[in-house]
Parts: sequence; C-alpha cells; structure tokens
Amino acid sequence: MKTVCEHCGTVAVEGELFCRACGAMLPVRDLNGGAAAIRQGRARVASRPSYGSERAPQELPQETLDDTDRAAHALMGRQTIKVNTPRRRTGINWALLFTILLTLMVLSVAGGYIYLRATPGGQKIMARLGYEADTTAMWDIGMEYMDQGYIERAIAIEEEAYQREPHREDIYERLQQLCEAYEMAERTADAERIYTVMYTEVDKTNPIAYQNILRLMRAQDRLMEAAEFLKLAYANTGLSSFETERLELIPAAPVTAEDVAAGRYKKDVDITLISEEGNDIFYILGEEGSLPEDGQPYTEPIHLEEGGWVLRAVCVSTELVSDELVAKYVITYPSPDAPKASLAPGTYQQRQRLRLRKQGDDQNVTIYYTIDGTPPTKNSPIYDDEGILLPGGLVVCRAVAVNHYGKVSNEMSVELMIKNVHFENYYFNDGAKRNSDYMDGAQIMKTTQEQFIRKFGNPEKNEQITDSALRGTCYRLTYSWGEARFYVAEKGTLLYYISTTSEGMTAPRNTRVGMKEEQITEKFKDMGQKPNQDGSRSLYNDTAQKCSGTIGLLKTGGKRIDYSYVDKEYEATITLSYYLTNGVCTRIVNSFMIN
Repeated sequence: MKTVCEHCGTVAVEGELFCRACGAMLPVRDLNGGAAAIRQGRARVASRPSYGSERAPQELPQETLDDTDRAAHALMGRQTIKVNTPRRRTGINWALLFTILLTLMVLSVAGGYIYLRATPGGQKIMARLGYEADTTAMWDIGMEYMDQGYIERAIAIEEEAYQREPHREDIYERLQQLCEAYEMAERTADAERIYTVMYTEVDKTNPIAYQNILRLMRAQDRLMEAAEFLKLAYANTGLSSFETERLELIPAAPVTAEDVAAGRYKKDVDITLISEEGNDIFYILGEEGSLPEDGQPYTEPIHLEEGGWVLRAVCVSTELVSDELVAKYVITYPSPDAPKASLAPGTYQQRQRLRLRKQGDDQNVTIYYTIDGTPPTKNSPIYDDEGILLPGGLVVCRAVAVNHYGKVSNEMSVELMIKNVHFENYYFNDGAKRNSDYMDGAQIMKTTQEQFIRKFGNPEKNEQITDSALRGTCYRLTYSWGEARFYVAEKGTLLYYISTTSEGMTAPRNTRVGMKEEQITEKFKDMGQKPNQDGSRSLYNDTAQKCSGTIGLLKTGGKRIDYSYVDKEYEATITLSYYLTNGVCTRIVNSFMIN
C-alpha cells in the first residue's frame, strides 16, 4: 500500500508525512495494486495539479513498484500506469461567516454612535446635520459658518447655543463671537444689546464690551451717549483710558473766578462763571434738577445772600455736556454786639434817663428797644441820642442792635426800680380799683339778661344770633345807644358783649365817648414807650398777670386802644376797646372771647 502525493503524483515512502518532491502534506490512503486492481479495472492515474491545471500522466518509476505492481505492469505490457490526482474540495461555513459579518456591522454601528456622541468631531457632524449636539460644537460650527460666509446660519446656531447654555464658563468670549456675527449681518442694535449683556450680567470689569459699544456709538455719532457711557466704563473697570477719552470728548467744565471760589463768606457774593473754551454755561442753585435741561443760561454774575447755597453749572457745546461744576457757599453775615446800658440794674429814688450805646467794631447798627415788657423787634421804637425817660415803678428795658445786613444781636436787658414818681399804676383787670372796670355797672359774664333789661330798659329788638366768639345760643338786644349780647350758660343768660356810641354811658374808670386819646390812656397804666415803626404803640405788657395795653391802627385810618386780660374763671380774654377818629373816641366796646 503506497501513498501518492495528490499534488504531484509522487509515490511516497511508507511513513512519510510530506511529499519529497513538492513538500505538500500527504493524504493518508492506500493504493491497491497488483492483479486484483487490474482485474477490477482500476488503474492508477497521476493526480492533476492543483488550482485546476492539467498535468500529463506520468509513468511510475519501476523502482517505486512492489512485486504486485510489477506483475500488473507486466500484464499491461508496455502500458504506462497513470495516476489521476483528485480535485481538492474546499468547505465554507456560511453561518460562521454571517456571524462574523453581523458582528462587524454591529461594532461599526456602535463605534459610529460613540464617535458621533462622545467626540468633538462627531458632535460637529451632528450639529452640522441639524441634530442635537453639545453647545461647544454648535459654537464651533457657528464659527465655521462665519468663516464660510454663511452669516445668518452662524447667527441662528449661535443664538440657539446661547439660549441652551447661557452660563457656560467661556460665555463672555462666545457672546463676543455672536456680536461679531451680528455686526457682519449689519444688525448693530442686536450686537449692542449682547455687548450690554456682557458687561451687565457676565463681567462688568472686562473692558471689551465697553470698547465695542463705544465703537458703535462713535460710528453712529452718538457722542453725548458715548460721553456718559465712558463715565460708566471708567467707574466699572477703573481703566484710566476711559476717563482720558471722556475728557477729550466733552467740553471742559466751567470754573469760578478766583475771588469767588467756593467756601465761607461773611458778606454777599457775586459769582462769576468762566468757560475757558467759550461754550455756553447753564446753572442751577440747589441740588434738585438736571443740567442743562432744568438750568438757566448764565449771562451775568450770580448774586448770593446769606444762607447755604449749592451752585451747579455745566458747559454745553452742540450736544455735548461737560462735567458739572459743584460749588458750595455758606454766607453768614456777622452779628453785631448787643448794646450796653448806661445804668446798672437796681433801685433809683428819682426818675432816670437811660442811655444805650453801641458795642464792637461795627458801629453801623440800629438799636431797637422796649420798656413795656415786650421783646424788642425791628418794629420796636428806635433809640435816639435823647435817651429813654423812664416811668416810675418797675421798668425792664430790653434792647437789640441790628446791622446793615439785618442781623440782630443778642438781647440786652436791664431791670430798674424807679421810686418817688407818681403815675397810674393799674392795669385793666378783673376787680381792679374796686370793681370800677365795668360798663356803667354791667359786668361781663356776670350780669344776666334780666338784670340788664331792668337797668337799661327793654330793647328795640331782641333776636337770637350765631356768634363765632362763642359756641351755643346767643341773643342780641339792640338799643338806640348801641347793643348788648348774651350767652346762654349754666349760670343763666349772661352778658358777653356790649357796645355804645353814647356819650351818656359811663365806661370803666369814668371814660366815655367823646374823650381824647390822652384822656383815656392816662386812666390806665402807660409806660410811656414811644410809637413803634408802624405807628402803633405799646402801653404795657405783663406776661405774669396776662394783661396788656396797646394802641393799634385801623384800616379806616383811625386808631383803637385795647386793654385786655385773661379771665381766670372761664380762661377767656376780656377786652375793653376804644375806637378813635381824629384822636377822639367815637365808640366803646367791652367783649368776651373764649381762648
């Protein structure tokens, strides 16, 4: 049994695994030779070469044949023994091949998905195709679109990226990229809006947004806005270049003349404003209002009197407004020194003449004084060189000095007791001089209506009235000599007002209609004080006793003498009034008024 190489037909030696001729692996098979093979019609044929090629049959070498083969060969005579090498059959595992291909396909799909989702390049592909992608890829694609000239596409994808992630770490730079796209599309309003977001919401200290907004403003000749914006940019960033640029853009602020710089003064000040560049000046006195809108044009020096003042002014050149000049002034007029009295406080045994003198460096003052007990004012009598002749009794002289600015000094006061001088020392008061201060025996808030009618007779008219002096029911009785009014009180219907024009009716202290002014005033206390600046005169004033006497002027041209005191029982004021025309009394009224 021999083994034949299927490739070259060489008979191998028993036990060999590889062909000696071609080196191919030998099949494990036996060759049935001899006569039996011939008898069965099997002949040994050389194998065909591999890969389908035909080789000519080869004769078997004799030395390779055993005895049986040689016998067979002899029987065949000179016939050449040929061995046919069978064609190699290759088996294909289609299931395995399909599995491999499917696996490769799944791996390819998975790899592609991972690439698209997990890599920057993949995300760009997704963004470019319009699928959801991360915002970084969207911003990058936006930049590519800008480089390619697709500006609207760039704006659309960058706006969407901003809306999706408005607070990313590099949002300032990304918004700057969006603004560039807006400007390339000539959408400057949108660009300025986003630049504003950059400095208001992202980073107010970064100068880039301010610089770009200023560039847009200058391109649109919005110089006034630019000047105000430069102030904001400087405040937020602290960059001096913004302040320098603003000062170069706007006109210089006005200045005051050197002799009227802001500060404190003791006299009136006339403020001169100067524009070194010759621009118009607008100013406001006070902290309210906006310049130049609410200001007034400066045309002449600004006069300031006593008080605190804040002067604000700006220069205006076309539509540009300078910084404000703010100057504060405090003007305080000097106060004069109080006058000094020639008499020291104390008691004097005879009538004295008191003199007052001016004090201090400023002698240009006016001295006002009183001896009736009231505080001196600018309406009080003016002191002259004649001095003040003091009346008898206790006299308190009070005086102040007033300079040409109208400033009033501290008050000087000196108390003197003048003895051995006779004068009427009684106030008009309740119960004074043994109840003689009544109108012909009729006592205010004491006499009833019935008592009054019994004394003066029935009136010509009796009517109920409303009187603002009292709250409640009132009656008025009219007579030929005048009238009387009554108030319904708990104690009865009491007299609260009586008026007469009759010379036959006696008034307090035997005064009556027809008497002259001096005849009346000598019946009551009179300190002898000179008339006030308005022509009125104070007769006396006692705050402790709550009583006073004055001579006032009437609008009709006459005068009225009033004596009054406060009734302790009713806490009301009772007044005795004399109306005078040409110095003669024409009417007397005694009245009661709730305080």
